[in-house]
Amino acid sequence: MSNEEVKLTNQQQRVLRLLFKFRFVSAGLLALVMGIRRVSGYEVLENLVAKGLVTKVYENDYRIRGKPAYYYLSKSGVTTVRKIMDVKESVVHALYKNEEASDEFIEHCLKLTGLYSAIMSSLPDGSDIFTRTEINRFNQFPKNRPDLYIRTSDGHEAIVILVDDKPHYIVRKRLDEIITHSEDEGWEGDYLRICFVVKDNAAKNSFLYTTHKKLEGMGFDDNEIHILAASLEATKGESRFIWSDAMAPKKSVTLIG
Repeated sequence: MSNEEVKLTNQQQRVLRLLFKFRFVSAGLLALVMGIRRVSGYEVLENLVAKGLVTKVYENDYRIRGKPAYYYLSKSGVTTVRKIMDVKESVVHALYKNEEASDEFIEHCLKLTGLYSAIMSSLPDGSDIFTRTEINRFNQFPKNRPDLYIRTSDGHEAIVILVDDKPHYIVRKRLDEIITHSEDEGWEGDYLRICFVVKDNAAKNSFLYTTHKKLEGMGFDDNEIHILAASLEATKGESRFIWSDAMAPKKSVTLIG
């Protein structure tokens, strides 16, 4: 069936856009983002698989490991979503290589989808969260793009970097790059809040302590730059998903001031 013959409902088109946004999703994560039942998320994904627009991956050992199937745009799906969104091919170019993505990258995308949902629920109505896929083409961000860019309906902005599986030196390097960008390139108005999501509370406390020392050593004032940290672990289960500012590590703060 050619792309021209594929008839898509509004919901199916929305799902294709979300697959452009997140790259890789499970039925459960998609349902969480869309605010629908998991079975409904599964059904719409399977329907798009049947149309040849989405690829499903489910290995024999996934059930034993308690791991869900994941889905991504097929090459035909990428072409279709480009037409739906009316964007240049360069915008979706990377998505044509979805099937070549590493397990590490796929897992990162799945975690980000869950993180997106956790953050969005805390923002005022009318706010937006953009993923790296969406902001890659904009030049005002640091060269190594953040995972998420948040823009609230009342004009606050933040960037989020997920580093739960990264070694300490990589985390420090990412932070240094962003601080350098804030000083050399700046932003229109106050610089965005810089938010790191690390693995657990131990990693969070370590990040806050070393960042606090770094900012003090660089002579930053308390309100000159805001570098926050939260634990990815706290987005799951019963834990509270809270942020702390490196300049006041023991005090809980909101993501958007």
